[in-house]
Amino acid sequence: MSPRTLDQNIILKQEKKQLILNAALNVFSEKGYHASSISQISQKANISKGLIYNYFESKEDVLKTIIFDIADSILEKYPEGNFSLTNLDIEYFIDKSIDFVLDDTTRAKLLFSISSQPGVMDIIFHKMMEKALPFMNLLTDYFKNNKAEEPQVMMYYFLSVLDGVQMHMITNSAFPVEKIRLIIKKQFLKS
Repeated sequence: MSPRTLDQNIILKQEKKQLILNAALNVFSEKGYHASSISQISQKANISKGLIYNYFESKEDVLKTIIFDIADSILEKYPEGNFSLTNLDIEYFIDKSIDFVLDDTTRAKLLFSISSQPGVMDIIFHKMMEKALPFMNLLTDYFKNNKAEEPQVMMYYFLSVLDGVQMHMITNSAFPVEKIRLIIKKQFLKS
């Protein structure tokens, strides 16, 4: 058997890391973040406890990676810098927020379960705000340019609507997703 190539090693490492993250997501949602341990994650992933420490410094590091990877995937389209959001950007964000739940309901449920546990938001809040603040500012500018009376309040309302829709999608299999998607677009996209 010949040794693995560099590309094969990179792929193998990425697969192991994802295996750990998926196991952790399940353990955190089943047992709660604070009651979970690296040992439980390693058992769920069917790997050694020590291997987890090759990829992550701590249980908190695993949690942050899970949450930030998801946030990054939603915000990845928006570069940092000085530009304005367009209707297409807002429509993309609405679609991406809804499709996140449709594409992987199980992962979305687990994520909501973890983030609603006491103390978890304390761990991730500052970094999440650091990641989200530039986009929140762009949204505020979008609503300001759209002549909203209180652009910042409108930004919070917009994000709250999307959070609420995601929560209903997770908890109600009969939720009329596509009709709600159209209503949201009608409400928030400039005419």
